[in-house]
Amino acid sequence: MRKRTHNSRTHRAWYNALSRYYDVLIDPFQGRLRRRGIGFLGVSADDRVLDIGCGTGRGSTTLQDAVGPGGNVVGIDVADQMCRRTRDRLEADAPSAVVCGDALALPFASDSFDAVLVSFTLELFEAESQMVVLEEIRRVLAPRGRICVIAPSTAASTLITVLYERLNDAFPTLVDSRPLDVRGVLTRADFEVVRTEVEWVLAVPVALVFARRGPSPGDRSRTTD
Repeated sequence: MRKRTHNSRTHRAWYNALSRYYDVLIDPFQGRLRRRGIGFLGVSADDRVLDIGCGTGRGSTTLQDAVGPGGNVVGIDVADQMCRRTRDRLEADAPSAVVCGDALALPFASDSFDAVLVSFTLELFEAESQMVVLEEIRRVLAPRGRICVIAPSTAASTLITVLYERLNDAFPTLVDSRPLDVRGVLTRADFEVVRTEVEWVLAVPVALVFARRGPSPGDRSRTTD
């Protein structure tokens, strides 16, 4: 089986082309789960929130409403046309921002955010890169910061998982993701999983996993000294 690799240029071109149709073709299937994931985060006034893979900005605007004028929402996406649509959607006078960039190297200082939303994005990366993305999220999250990851889940039957992988091999741009063990990936990245739910979108199970940033290895070693 061909090993899937993360290609920012390919993803950027594909999602730029998709941007004008995204709200009609994709959001009807993802929007409800994204709103539910935002509810898991418990975002409130004055929070600093990062929306990774912000797409056309529907999640960012929901987060902006939740944090109010005292909070700050930053959306990041690899596709500049997606970023443009998010900027158009966000309120111009709100303290929010949109950044074109790659989650493999988040252009933010450490401990910058209280919460991070990763909606239908982590599964676009191969396994090794998923861990890099989560390490970057740990870095930019404040201690005990919250994260919600929404992604196709390996809770599917073997048949569904194999079909998804075969379609990804045959049509890597059109079917650009694969199911993953969201809870397991977060645990391996030293997040403390608080809540997990699985819902079905058509024939595909989708996991919504809420977790907190756990102590870093350095913090744990200092505690036991």
